[in-house]
Amino acid sequence: MIGNLKVISKFILIIVLPIFFIKITDFFVIPTITFKWAMAFVVIGLLWSAISSAYLILDGHGTPFNEKPPKKLVKSGPYSMTRHPIYLGFIFYVLGLSLYFNIFSLWIWAAIVILIVVHALIEDKNIANKFQDAKAYESSTPFLLPMRKWKTNPITEPPFLYAFMFLVGKFIVPFFFDVRIIGKENIPEGPYVVISNHTSYPDPLFVIDALNSYVRFPITSAHYDKFAWFFDMVGMFPIKRYTVDVPAIMKFTKTMKSGGIIGIFPEGERNWDGRPLEIPEGVVRLLKMSPNPILPVRIDDAHLLWPRWAKRLQKGIVKVEIGKPVDSKDYSKAIDYIFFDIFEDKKYADYRGIEKYIWKCPSCKTVGSIKSFKNGFGCAKCGTQWLTPTVEKVRNLHDSIEFSAEDLPLSDSVIVNGKKSGMTLYESKIEIGDKTLLLSEIQSFLTESNTSVYIFSNELFIIHPLNTSSLMWKEYFDFLRKV
Repeated sequence: MIGNLKVISKFILIIVLPIFFIKITDFFVIPTITFKWAMAFVVIGLLWSAISSAYLILDGHGTPFNEKPPKKLVKSGPYSMTRHPIYLGFIFYVLGLSLYFNIFSLWIWAAIVILIVVHALIEDKNIANKFQDAKAYESSTPFLLPMRKWKTNPITEPPFLYAFMFLVGKFIVPFFFDVRIIGKENIPEGPYVVISNHTSYPDPLFVIDALNSYVRFPITSAHYDKFAWFFDMVGMFPIKRYTVDVPAIMKFTKTMKSGGIIGIFPEGERNWDGRPLEIPEGVVRLLKMSPNPILPVRIDDAHLLWPRWAKRLQKGIVKVEIGKPVDSKDYSKAIDYIFFDIFEDKKYADYRGIEKYIWKCPSCKTVGSIKSFKNGFGCAKCGTQWLTPTVEKVRNLHDSIEFSAEDLPLSDSVIVNGKKSGMTLYESKIEIGDKTLLLSEIQSFLTESNTSVYIFSNELFIIHPLNTSSLMWKEYFDFLRKV
């Protein structure tokens, strides 16, 4: 934490000092003309330096300051265009300030340029002594002016949008979550596979914030298809949960063998109550075949602030605990670490939306009668209420839900593949619009988000129930398949 404060204070000092010196010029020469358009130089310079710093953090695993020098020579993104992109951005920043506030302060800008060039030459010598590939990089990459095209390898190096979103996340996440990171000393230097529990939407942000690295995450094809261009530009790739996805597996293995970092949530989806879901056999095989160590990362308390069934997120403290890396043959130790249960005696920040999880009243056994409010929930039929129950109590209430053939058939109006229709579940079949599927022939029956169901039986049905819980349909299907 102290190291971060030092970096932030130095960054602020570098930004403020040029303004201070330029304003001193006003005491000697009053500006007669200013250039409003020069503010574009200020913005471009700051953005360029910020993006370049992000690449130094994500790809070089260091900072622009001496507190944590880069562990590898960065040659991607802005560093593929010039060897000193941060300095170039700073030069544009100071030039914009001089033209905007006082054109007679350009002598300060010129002096800063000279100092930067001298410092960059010294830095080149230090880099040459530290990194074996520095000489080849120096001979092929311009000193200061960006004379080459932007290049990145999206398998191992962060794309531009990933670096930009990383910076945005660093500023936005603290407004909603107080993220406290433990165990940074356990992060290995080489490539690895990071696995984590998955209880909340922002979990990938917490992992990236803790590791400060370019991590490639898979994303369900349903979400990917909506914004494919965006996910491509942040290095994510789609995976189909309802079948064996060979292209996704190939991307996994290629990234691992190429030295990239893969991020995996073994459950494949967010769990509903903090308890881990069953890990698909395909994920286990991927972990076993990894040539790289497995790094376990456990996210604590995010589930209390934004559980899967919740309508909105709540602000609060999130702990991210980084465990020690293990060999792929010992993957079960990493699994045990991330699934260590710490939620039992804790309470949710907000209970609104819990009817998606408690979809049947535990007291009067009425389906769909639970109504939630901020401090708890109750049954609209029998009047029973539960005020600020613990996570363990909520789990017990859910586990007490009884499945009975007397509830069948279950029916609801639904949106099927974008069209309004109906869905009815019987003991041995399910009717979706004008199609009937035998339960024994359904290959996959999954919940997607907290509002949709995916049914795959040689054809994919994306179903959004309008009045009932998607979890109810999934759990009743599982119950009937076991009968």
